[in-house]
Order: sequence, then structure tokens, then C-alpha cells
Amino acid sequence: MAKITNLPILAMPTELESDITKPAKSVNDEPVVALKQAPLTAVKPTGEEVEIAQVVTPPPAQQKATADAPERLPQTASLLPLLGLIGLLSLGAGLALMGISKRTA
Repeated sequence: MAKITNLPILAMPTELESDITKPAKSVNDEPVVALKQAPLTAVKPTGEEVEIAQVVTPPPAQQKATADAPERLPQTASLLPLLGLIGLLSLGAGLALMGISKRTA
């Protein structure tokens, strides 16, 4: 597959292929434990096996929040959209009731 894509890919031993096809029912099943303990390698497009560290870059370290960050975010929302929605619903209900009362009269 590395030759087809011309990119390095991650690989594991072919002996584990039979374990992968079996469905696992829990985390402690034999296939799951075998996959967790399997040695991973990387295969270059040339077919050469190399260490994973040469192919995969580790994720960046997470930085802690800075000391100058506020403890609480500022309140930027307002109740005006909610009040407008309540007003429109009230207007619609009033018009619906008026239409129903004219039909019965």
C-alpha cells in the first residue's frame, strides 16, 4: 500500500490478522489485548521498515491557560430576541383566536 500511495504507512505483524477479523465483546478479550501489545512499525514506499517516530510527528504539547485569562466570560447576550419571539407568538395566537371567533359567529 505504501508503494501505491507513495507515502509511508503504519503496519503491524501479519500474525495478528486473524485476531482483527474476530469481533471483540469487551476490552479484555484476547484480540483487543493482542492489538494493544502489538509492535507497530512504519513502512516507507521503498518497502523499508523504519521506526514510527521517523514517520509520525507527535502532537504538540497542550499549553495551560494563561494567568491573565479571566475567570468568567463577559455577558454579551441579551433577552431582546427572546422577548421579540414571545411577542410574535402572542400576536400569532391573537390573530388565530380572532379568526376562530369570526368563523363561529
